[in-house]
Amino acid sequence: MNEAIQQIVERVWVNQIGVPPEWSDQEAAEFFQTEADRLSEMIGQLQIETQHAVIREWRAAHHGAEPDYLTQVGLINTARAQAEEIVLSQELYEQVPEEDLTAQEQAAQEEWEAEVRERESYFQLPQGDDPESVRRRTDPDRWRGVWRTEASEETEEAVKTVWPENNAAFRFWMDLLWQSRIEDGKPVPVTTPPPATQLRARRASKGAREEMEQLVLAELHRQHLPAR
Repeated sequence: MNEAIQQIVERVWVNQIGVPPEWSDQEAAEFFQTEADRLSEMIGQLQIETQHAVIREWRAAHHGAEPDYLTQVGLINTARAQAEEIVLSQELYEQVPEEDLTAQEQAAQEEWEAEVRERESYFQLPQGDDPESVRRRTDPDRWRGVWRTEASEETEEAVKTVWPENNAAFRFWMDLLWQSRIEDGKPVPVTTPPPATQLRARRASKGAREEMEQLVLAELHRQHLPAR
């Protein structure tokens, strides 16, 4: 069992979700440990699947070469960070009533998210002018792989508005796809539906939404992740 995960579980339940008042201290401690074990197992399983994918993508981007030790460690850490973000967001943080978040609790969650982003930043898009760097920056499928632009807060809010009922795994990949399409000048759904008289705009938004949903659902299927 991962002690860091247990600390997160205990902090979120005590400070944000709320422990049932009828539980004794022993019952609460047993629940925290059981829940941490469950989440740790889910993270481990998802990490293995994600790890294979990011290493395979790295090999493909490097013409079949094998990553050296430090690169492989970085890839594994990236896979772990992604797995933690998806599982904790879906299984833990989504239980927190947003209106009940205090400034301190919001800061704690943002601190954890910043740690995840820092671990993922090892593989940000290359900025050089050489052909390989340019190819990676302009690859329309870069959102699926290791080198990609992390979604902005505006993108995350837009995705939540368009797909409010979908799970964290769906929104995680949709955030990345949306961000890449914005960068490439490709259409994305509008967050406020156009008037009924603007048929062209409504059709364009609907078409972009359906296309993006198909891409993300295909990625979730490829990684054996829940689609909804």
